[in-house]
Amino acid sequence: MRMNRPTEFGSFFHLDPAVPLGGARWLQGGDVLVGSGRDALRAIVAQGRWRRLHAPSYYCHAVLDDVAGDIEVCLYPHTPFCGATHLAVGDDEAAIVPEYFGLRAEVTVAGGSVLLDRTHDLLATWTYDRQPDFIFASLRKTLPVPEGGVVRGLPAGVAYPPTSMHLRAAACMSAAMAMKAAYLAGATVDKAAYLALGHEGESGLRRDAEVSGASTLTQALAPAIDLHRLQQRRHENLARLGGSLAGLPASVQWVQTPAYGILLCADEALRERVRQRLIAAQVYPAVLWPMTWPGVPDHSRRLSGRILVVHADHRYGARDIEQLAGIILQATAIPDEA
Repeated sequence: MRMNRPTEFGSFFHLDPAVPLGGARWLQGGDVLVGSGRDALRAIVAQGRWRRLHAPSYYCHAVLDDVAGDIEVCLYPHTPFCGATHLAVGDDEAAIVPEYFGLRAEVTVAGGSVLLDRTHDLLATWTYDRQPDFIFASLRKTLPVPEGGVVRGLPAGVAYPPTSMHLRAAACMSAAMAMKAAYLAGATVDKAAYLALGHEGESGLRRDAEVSGASTLTQALAPAIDLHRLQQRRHENLARLGGSLAGLPASVQWVQTPAYGILLCADEALRERVRQRLIAAQVYPAVLWPMTWPGVPDHSRRLSGRILVVHADHRYGARDIEQLAGIILQATAIPDEA
């Protein structure tokens, strides 16, 4: 056992025996649990109702890479913080409409079908003049589970058993999460080993050619978690963190959203310097998302080059958030290299 327990922020969840359980049921009747967020989207596409899927230019392109094996995918220009988008599609087409970072979607769709991505805040209650035909989400962006996704709107009786490849990947992720929990508790655990396991699990989730159901662990744990309490703690932490960042320089803007804190840097070079300084202090911000597809508009590429997503979820208490704020202020205050 090490003398000091490490403190780190972000990266994937650990298996947490103290995660709040119970509370109001958040899954609805007819919701279908699947293996991942991409499996959720692929399960919708598998209904076979459309010839083309429209996706926002600012999106996880790795997910689109996988879905493009099932249906023709084309991008429409849309980026968060850049205003509303109006999209017209054919009756035999569908459009992904994202609630970025838990914020209200700013895409209106005429024609076709609407697939609402609610990944960043599973409890979002936004309403729209046009109700979505389907709602889908990844679970492990907000829940401490090894994998999983949810779909709302599939025909009654549709279900997916977990595939053997998915179960192997989920076992890798579960082991990585358990090892990370021991590491954070102060045990002598090789961090590189559990990170490698996590990477193996992530890769396995993407390699599965079939749409999979969720693992037994996720099927049992996800509905039992008090998601409302997790949401409350996240909102409290984000408010506390934002209130402690008044000293940010003008070149770095703080944006508080329902799901995350966002640091918007003046340019990509500054973003990379700040990101590396945070990582050196064991703060692991996310870049949501790299733009890898051709034809991405400039406004999407610019945001992708400026953004850092900071996690301040239920894993952290008030003292942790104070520590995180201090690290962010220090990382953004260091003078630029000559």
